[in-house]
Amino acid sequence: MTRFARAAAAAAAISLVGSVAMAQTDFEAALKNGGERLKSDEIAELLIGNTVTAKSGEKMFRFFYDPANVLNGELTNGGWSGTGAYAITDTDQVCVSMAADKGRYRCLSAVRVGDTVQKFNIDGKMTFELLDFQPSTGL
Repeated sequence: MTRFARAAAAAAAISLVGSVAMAQTDFEAALKNGGERLKSDEIAELLIGNTVTAKSGEKMFRFFYDPANVLNGELTNGGWSGTGAYAITDTDQVCVSMAADKGRYRCLSAVRVGDTVQKFNIDGKMTFELLDFQPSTGL
């Protein structure tokens, strides 16, 4: 291999590694584009005692965040409903565990982006977009 070929291969490898390192998560992109990470008290105000309309991909859900830390959810067009628990942490996250999670909690960060709130998992992937918040006593 010539010196030029080795140099070109090394440059290509460095470029590839650099581009992988610069990839942004959905969470980082939301903050970079002006999103505001919500604090624990702001998350509590939006969720507790409210029915929340949320979108994940093409699916629409409704969730009721009972003040007793019980979480009820349903697909808006039917086909799924579930009950679980939620907690809001001192580290600005909401953690949820539905029955199918078998006691495992998934903690999510919340970012206000315009008129919606987006929830992000630990890997920075957006999982839900929260579209509407209505005071309620259940689903």
